[in-house]
Amino acid sequence: MAEPIEEWPADVTIERFGAYASPREKEAASAGAKLIEYAKFIARTRALVKQMQPAIVYSYDPHALVASIVGRMGGRATPLIFQLHELPETASLSWTSMQTWVVKAALTGTKSADAAVFPEKYRARHWLTAAGDSRAPIIVPNCPGRSYYPGPADWNETIAMRYRAREVVYVGYASAANGHLEGLRALAMTDGSIRMRVIGGYLAEFEASFNALGRELGVTDRVRLDGWLALDELRARASRASVGLALHKPATKNLEYLGSASNKLFEYAAMGLPVVVPDRESYRGFLGDAEWVTYADIEDPGSIARAITSIFADRERYATMSRAARRAFEEQYNYERVFAPVLDRIFELSGMANPSQVPACDLTQPQATPAS
Repeated sequence: MAEPIEEWPADVTIERFGAYASPREKEAASAGAKLIEYAKFIARTRALVKQMQPAIVYSYDPHALVASIVGRMGGRATPLIFQLHELPETASLSWTSMQTWVVKAALTGTKSADAAVFPEKYRARHWLTAAGDSRAPIIVPNCPGRSYYPGPADWNETIAMRYRAREVVYVGYASAANGHLEGLRALAMTDGSIRMRVIGGYLAEFEASFNALGRELGVTDRVRLDGWLALDELRARASRASVGLALHKPATKNLEYLGSASNKLFEYAAMGLPVVVPDRESYRGFLGDAEWVTYADIEDPGSIARAITSIFADRERYATMSRAARRAFEEQYNYERVFAPVLDRIFELSGMANPSQVPACDLTQPQATPAS
């Protein structure tokens, strides 16, 4: 569903097959077309596994797991790792949907995988319970790599500039379910010097309702709705902001269990931005009392407004929160560190030695934040 955008190393081969189409076009395809496309994917996966005789197969999402299980049937017992990011519905599924059959097959096949990887512990618990799998999962929070945001030459100057800017930024798909309307109402309750920037895609209906509410609240001159941006421009604009917002409502299991699965949360940390997050167990159970995090009742605009205001209440505290955010990214929440337990398992299953081991840590538990 996407054109290639990365330059891969010479010893990495990426195979793409099937007709390119946009996500909307793929969703609109007939049931028969979807079934044929998936059957071809399974067949090609099986052929590749037989041809390559890989040391390990890493399958990402239920469709890949089912294809991988079929791919190694009748052959040697190739080690298999299953990573589930998005959490599909596991109950009350329509038997007329191909998605249902894939999910059911993936649930049945989960125990045959040699390791199960999830971005968040409650997502892991939900899926493994439905799969009847009692083993401990590997939790890999959805963190960016260390190179995501190199950082400015002078953090003191950057933090001072951000404090003066007083701009809250919300990066991600804009919708009512993601708390943008509550965020807008919260903005109207804050000091008039505080502004909001929203970076991410949205439907035309949402744009109309967002702008109408902004006019009603009298804050249109304090809000920017940027839409999707190229990654470099996104980072440039977001890193000039002062505070990151992550106000997702628990409208689905994915949104309810989002604490360590939210990539934006850790991208804010990489930029050294204090954040406001939902006061839910998925977040509190993971982030604990981290100095760079402020909790709010995301159904209550007043609570969000108080959280934002508290971050700006003291210049020195703001600076401390900013440094704590960046330090959390550098020391705990970068991809190289959080993926290390999976890398260890890959080397173990493949029978190869790991040339550079990183000390593992339990990422299902709140992490201690070092003193400033």
